[in-house]
Amino acid sequence: MEFIVVDTETTGMCPEKGAELLEIGAVVVKDWEIDENSFFSELICPNSHIPVFITRFTGISRDMVSNKPDVKEVIVRFISFVGDRIMVMHNAPFDLSFLDFFSRRCGLGCFDNPFIDTIALSRAMFRGRHNLDILLARLGILSADRHRALGDALVTAKAFIKMAKLMGEKRLGEFIVRR
Repeated sequence: MEFIVVDTETTGMCPEKGAELLEIGAVVVKDWEIDENSFFSELICPNSHIPVFITRFTGISRDMVSNKPDVKEVIVRFISFVGDRIMVMHNAPFDLSFLDFFSRRCGLGCFDNPFIDTIALSRAMFRGRHNLDILLARLGILSADRHRALGDALVTAKAFIKMAKLMGEKRLGEFIVRR
């Protein structure tokens, strides 16, 4: 079984209000291990400015993205990378809102891949809050590159693998959302 663990970085919270994709990162989990040779990491040049807060939060500046491809080029490559595999995200509605919005805008339709939200897994296993930093601390996972898409995809993949092993593959199937 293969999964694609995905994260995005954006210029804001809502694509319908003008926020854009800045970066997509993804890693493949195959046979319950991260495939170190199969990853996706691309910066995107947005059509609007990058808020100062976002640059401070992610480290992504206008200079870093000024010569990067536009969203359509990156989305086309990302769709090819994902294929028909199950996607895994921490707070899937957020990432999917951007991926679907820009995929539709580029005339490519929505992602119809099934997905697992690691927040749902965390809620099934732990009490309290479920943001990524808290989840990583609970699972003893260190993160060196937070708030960059590939770095967050890697630590989300590690958390996903640990939680999946703890709950068992059979129970994990209960958390697959079909679109």
